[in-house]
Amino acid sequence: MPKCISFFRSSTSMPNSSQEDTPSVSREYNLAVHTNSYAEIRSNIQSQLHTLNPDRDRVQHALSDTTTTTRLISTFFDHTETASELCLHLHQCLSLARAAHAPLLDLFETIDPLHPTHSDCKRAIPLFHHFDKQNNSIPDSHIFSNLREALSNLKTQLDRRVSKSLSRVRFFRRAAAGSAICLVAVAVGVVVATVAVTLHAVVALATAASAGAVPVCASERRELVRLKQLDAAAKCSYVLSNDLGTIDALVSRLRAAVEGDRVLVRLSLERGNERYLVQEVIKQLCKSHDGFIRQVEDLEEHIYLCFYNINKARFLLFQEICNSSTL
Repeated sequence: MPKCISFFRSSTSMPNSSQEDTPSVSREYNLAVHTNSYAEIRSNIQSQLHTLNPDRDRVQHALSDTTTTTRLISTFFDHTETASELCLHLHQCLSLARAAHAPLLDLFETIDPLHPTHSDCKRAIPLFHHFDKQNNSIPDSHIFSNLREALSNLKTQLDRRVSKSLSRVRFFRRAAAGSAICLVAVAVGVVVATVAVTLHAVVALATAASAGAVPVCASERRELVRLKQLDAAAKCSYVLSNDLGTIDALVSRLRAAVEGDRVLVRLSLERGNERYLVQEVIKQLCKSHDGFIRQVEDLEEHIYLCFYNINKARFLLFQEICNSSTL
C-alpha cells in the first residue's frame, strides 16, 4: 500500500513525537487522491459499502496476540472507528441535501433564471413548498467536536507515554554500556592479579558477564517496539484531528448556505407567492446554485480523504503490532 500521508518519517533513529511533520497540504492531498486505495475508498463510499481496513476483528485478534500494546493503542482504534462512522453518516446527509435541492436545480436548467417568466414562477411555487417541507439535512456545526477533543486528549496521553518510553530506552542503553565497561574492568583486573589464569578462564568469565546483559537488551527491544507503536498512534491522532477540524468548518459553511436558501424560499411563501418576490427568489437561488454544488463536492472530497487517512493510520499501526508479535 502507498506511504501514509505525513504519519511517519523514514528513519532508523528513535521516534520523537515533539517534531510534527508539516508538508504542503495541497501536495499531500494531490498525492492521496491519485492513489488506487483512495479511488477504491471513494467508489465504495458512493456505493455505501465502505468498511474499515483492517476491520475490528483483525485488530482485536492482533491486540490479543501481543504483550507490547497498551490501553491507549486500543483507544486509538476505537476513535478511528467512531470517526469512520461519523464520516459515513455525514456522506449520507450530503446525499439527502442533493436530493432536496435536485428539483430546484432541474428547474434552473430549463429556464432563464435571470429573467423568469410568469409561467416559470408558477412552476417554481410547488417546488418551493416541497423544498420548505424538507429538513436541513446538513448536521449542526461541530459534528466532530467531541471526537476531536477525545483525539486531542489521547495524543496528550500518548506523548506522555512516548516520553516515558524514551527515558526507559535511554536507561537500558546506559545500563548496557555500563555492563560493557564493568566487563572490561573485571577482565583486566583478573589478568593483572594473576598471570596463571588461562585463556579459557577469561573467556568463561566474559561469557558469564555478557549473559547478565542479555535481559537488558531484550527489555530494550520490547520498549523500542512499544515506543514505535505509541509514537505512530500519537502522530496519526494529530493528523486525523486536523482532518476532522477541516470537515467541521466545511459542514458549518454548507449548513449556513442551505439555511440561507430555506429562508429565501420561506419568505416568498409567507408573502403569498407574490410574482415579483418569487422572481427575485429564483434569481438568488440560481446564483447560489453553483456555490452549493461546489461546497458539497468539496466536503465530499474531504470526507473521502479522511476515510483514506483513517484506513492508512489503522493499517500502519496494525503492521507495527503484527511485527512486534514476531519478535
